[in-house]
Amino acid sequence: MNNDWKLNGVSVSTGGTDKKQLLKDVHMTFKAGQITLLIGRNGAGKSTLLETMAGLRHVDEGAITLGDAPLWLPNRRKQKLNRHVALQYGISLQSSESQWFASTVREELLYSLKPYKVDEESASKRKAKVLAEVGLPLELLERDPWTLSGGQQRRLSLACLLACEPDWLLLDEPTAGLDAVGIRRLCAVLEAHRAAGRGAVVATHDLDALLPLADAVAVVSGGVVREAAAAAAVAQSAAAPQALRALAELRAEAAMPPQVSAPLGSGAPWPAPQEVAAAIAAELHARPRRETEAEAEKLTLTRKELQLADSMPADEIVKELSSAHAGAELLRSDKFDPRALVIVYMMLATSVLAQNSVLEVALSAIISLLLLIPFRKLIRPWMGAIRAYLIMIAIFSFIGGIAFGPLSFDWEKVWPIWIRFSKLLLIMLLGMPMLKLMTPLRLQRAIEQTLGWLKHLKVPIHSFALIVTLIFRFIPLLTGEWERFAKLAHARGKASSSLRTIPISMFHAILIPYVRSILRLAEQMADALEARGFGLASRKPVYGFRLRFSRSDAKLIGIAAIGSLLIFLIAALL
Repeated sequence: MNNDWKLNGVSVSTGGTDKKQLLKDVHMTFKAGQITLLIGRNGAGKSTLLETMAGLRHVDEGAITLGDAPLWLPNRRKQKLNRHVALQYGISLQSSESQWFASTVREELLYSLKPYKVDEESASKRKAKVLAEVGLPLELLERDPWTLSGGQQRRLSLACLLACEPDWLLLDEPTAGLDAVGIRRLCAVLEAHRAAGRGAVVATHDLDALLPLADAVAVVSGGVVREAAAAAAVAQSAAAPQALRALAELRAEAAMPPQVSAPLGSGAPWPAPQEVAAAIAAELHARPRRETEAEAEKLTLTRKELQLADSMPADEIVKELSSAHAGAELLRSDKFDPRALVIVYMMLATSVLAQNSVLEVALSAIISLLLLIPFRKLIRPWMGAIRAYLIMIAIFSFIGGIAFGPLSFDWEKVWPIWIRFSKLLLIMLLGMPMLKLMTPLRLQRAIEQTLGWLKHLKVPIHSFALIVTLIFRFIPLLTGEWERFAKLAHARGKASSSLRTIPISMFHAILIPYVRSILRLAEQMADALEARGFGLASRKPVYGFRLRFSRSDAKLIGIAAIGSLLIFLIAALL
């Protein structure tokens, strides 16, 4: 194998409304037949880099190639993963338990082999071989992966990769949870993998165990990737891994003094302890200043604001910046009282439902959309579902308008369908921002404060509030679990569809495991509630905080009232 990974100007950021850059202009080459370690602090971007190389994250800028083949195929509408490249690597995620969904170890191994179309006899031989390599007995084949210990799950994760015999291994913290025997087996696997001419990129904090194997080391810091040690440095790693770690970290942070910045293995002597201590002291002394500068950088005018400064008076610039700050303030989850949000929603939803003609619904849609403009960022993540709903309205309207005998299209039948579905769409749009504008805890507190007096009538209002809160908490769990399955479909199933989606061909294999996973989450939530004592004692609750209506709540209710009144007045005039 002579296919090198090449990352050319790769930048990656988070999705959603508040984008945060995770990788910044990465230029890196990972050579075939070598083991490269990724080191860096927690949250530095090591896992993000591996997931980007595995096609689990979209690339904002730059290109990734394996050999001469691009990781992402050119597509006008959206990025599409190159399946030919995807079959050449395997990734092991940082948390082993996040990649299980089958009911047995055997099924997990078979799922990993499925994209490679391995026949049954070969699959059986591979399973026995890789389990022996990682040190797992064959008796575990019928066990549920969730019942295995942390170390056994880590070994199974590696076995699922080795069974596919990929050219590249992308391993995220592979030594986590492993005992000494497990680490030795991992090192033996990596050595055999390299001896076969294959490559590996390993993100790790366990340098003492893996550094003697490394051909190269790269430091990840703040989303920036720098080569920290050449292959020649490995000759010295076994003798002084701790020193090599310190040197690599300091070189990555540009804190090495000029006299000790020569590449390791180049014949330059090791720096004296006093030199390393001085470099560390200088780094620690400079860090607070850099952090202060980073904070100041956040307050610096952006390029757009600088352009405004050239053409606007100072007072207008202040107003512009204040409005931007106010927009962010408006979207905070603790900005409004949940009771005010419910009142606003009920008023607007009632006024929309009261409209009966096409013109009335169209005018109420205009007013509702105008009211939603300040909260458009909270609706943006739902655009895919909104588009699908609009397509569904068009299909139903078309089918409903077809008349037979003679064959014709009757618009009189279409309008009632369009009115009903459009009103439902407006009601859903009005409710979408509420999911982000209040937290489940604040909603629970709102119910308890508003309806708490019902407990004197033996109404279990606190239990009702808890149920509502759990429903709101469980909805993100459902979507998060679906995204986890979509991630597995791409990481292990080698799906080439859009990220966060599961191909229709995989639905039959995913549906039952998804339901079983949801039930497992519900069981874990029930255990957590029981551990915290819910339902075991009836005593007067002690509130950590109490909700109070503010001016913002009054303004929001006033604006909603005006909007509802306008909708009713327009309907009356028509």
